[in-house]
Amino acid sequence: MCSRSLSIYINLAFIACCVVADCGPRLKYTWGDALQGTDCPGPDGAAYPRHLVNRALKSGPWQSSRQGRGVRTVDPAIMRRALLDAHAGYSESARVHSGGNRTGRATNLPGLSPAPTNSCGGTRLCRTRYNTTAPMYGVSLTSGQPVTIVQKFPDLLQQVVFEVCESSECSMVRGTCSQTYVPYLFLVLPLGPVTLTGQDYVLVESGCVCRPDPVS
Repeated sequence: MCSRSLSIYINLAFIACCVVADCGPRLKYTWGDALQGTDCPGPDGAAYPRHLVNRALKSGPWQSSRQGRGVRTVDPAIMRRALLDAHAGYSESARVHSGGNRTGRATNLPGLSPAPTNSCGGTRLCRTRYNTTAPMYGVSLTSGQPVTIVQKFPDLLQQVVFEVCESSECSMVRGTCSQTYVPYLFLVLPLGPVTLTGQDYVLVESGCVCRPDPVS
């Protein structure tokens, strides 16, 4: 069982390395970005299954809750800006309450390049960068197996904010920077026994914490 799981993660890591240039940010448990391209290969090297996504959107278990609403689709660029602004505002508020000073914030909001932040004050002792992504594939938190995340531009884009460590050592104090993760609930394929509602959890990078050296 352990060797099988290890081979899956090695395979996913290899694919992520190969497609990072064309498919968006390289994250640990997700890859591909529907905002940047739709040709990212899956865990078996196959193309993104658009026909299955279209079929699921028409007859999937979540379809009944979408019918009859007539909700207008939000422009993906507007949603991306809103997510980044909300993340920046949350980070600003957290630093103010912790007594720290924010020395940097996301830039290039309209673009798709990662936005650096300088985290040097208060409880933010590790440098990070954050941006949005609409991941196309991921590793299920419940089963440990690869899943296809439902993305259809521009009708249904499941965008999330990720924040990753840019430093391995803390600033101001001696310690190590450690990546943190948050489970996001996505609409996914296939609809297995753990995803009866068409949803499953996938971990996404959510920040960086400093673990002080106990000796110091």
